[in-house]
Amino acid sequence: MTQLDTTYRDAIESLRRCCGPWGLKASGRPVGHHQIWARDSMIASLGARFVQDQQIQQALQASLSLLKAHRGSLGAIPNNVDCATLRPNFRAYADGGLWWIIASASLAPDLNVIREVLHWYEHQDVDQSGLLSMQEASDWQDLFCTRGKGLYLNCMYVIALRRAAELYDADEGDRLRKRADSVMNRINTYFWYNGDNNTERPVSNSFSTEGSPSRDSLGRRREMPEKRYLRDERYYLPYLGFRALGDWFDSFGNILAILAGVADEQQSGIILDFISRHSLDRWPIVSLTPAVKPGDPDWRNYYGSLNAPHHYHNGGVWPFLGGFYVAALMKTGREAAALQALENLAELNRCGQFNEWHHGETGVPMGAQDQAWSAGMYLFASECVQRGQVPPL
Repeated sequence: MTQLDTTYRDAIESLRRCCGPWGLKASGRPVGHHQIWARDSMIASLGARFVQDQQIQQALQASLSLLKAHRGSLGAIPNNVDCATLRPNFRAYADGGLWWIIASASLAPDLNVIREVLHWYEHQDVDQSGLLSMQEASDWQDLFCTRGKGLYLNCMYVIALRRAAELYDADEGDRLRKRADSVMNRINTYFWYNGDNNTERPVSNSFSTEGSPSRDSLGRRREMPEKRYLRDERYYLPYLGFRALGDWFDSFGNILAILAGVADEQQSGIILDFISRHSLDRWPIVSLTPAVKPGDPDWRNYYGSLNAPHHYHNGGVWPFLGGFYVAALMKTGREAAALQALENLAELNRCGQFNEWHHGETGVPMGAQDQAWSAGMYLFASECVQRGQVPPL
């Protein structure tokens, strides 16, 4: 049995330890996250859905049902539901509903609820720009400065809209596909940075007064954010805020741009070459570069020691992201690189026992073991390589 086979078998056992009566818990060990998290359980389902195991399949269905039952009155899917109290938590609210739509489309479509959740997301386009907005630290990086219009969140929106479109009749499906295309076009208009040190275009729609990107209607010059890092690189910016933009490279957001079809062939190649050139794929994969340091505009005192440079969201290595990286390599026809990345991911998961995250420079495991999405995304990555193509997200 190869290391890949052994890790595949171990991933299934890890998922079994995460199973409970209310669904797939984020962690399967006594020390860890014992709630049913929308993003964790739904991301884990991408690979877990292929496992012929009744316990795991029941846990996936239970997760969908629990999250649906505790959605907000306007359709918001909770961030998580506590297994002890069954109390929903909506704080890091931004992406859970999109993951719920994607997973339910494959496992148990509920057209009325999907419609309701999407209606809630329509109201997150708060400035009618065609893009979703979010408060700070409210997506998967729930202790980080991402805010305003997030790249990851809007790429997720494209995927969710397209998955939902497949479920409805021609008219409703066509409306959802057109919205997905519109979001995709706006991502490319505002988020793609051309290595030209021009920050006018990304923030041009964040001004409340009319005029050109550089001057308002009275001819006054607008203040533009400074590009401090990665000035000569080309990539999708991580977020666009009020007269502000994220300066770092967001691995997950850029990888999702590839998987969502937002990035074209040339852009996809540029992104993957960036990842390789900056050695983000050695484990894989480091969540961002460069790490945010004290004194940077995106540093926050609330990061504390958990989000120190090269830790946690701030440049840590997340095994579940490695699964998406393998998928992106397969989607772009880089099969040899995908196999190597899968082998690296198997070794990372072997050392960390499907850990939550590892140190970004040393690779040392730092989080909780038996994380459902670490195990589930290893299974998904394996499925991509074995099939020679990426199954639908």
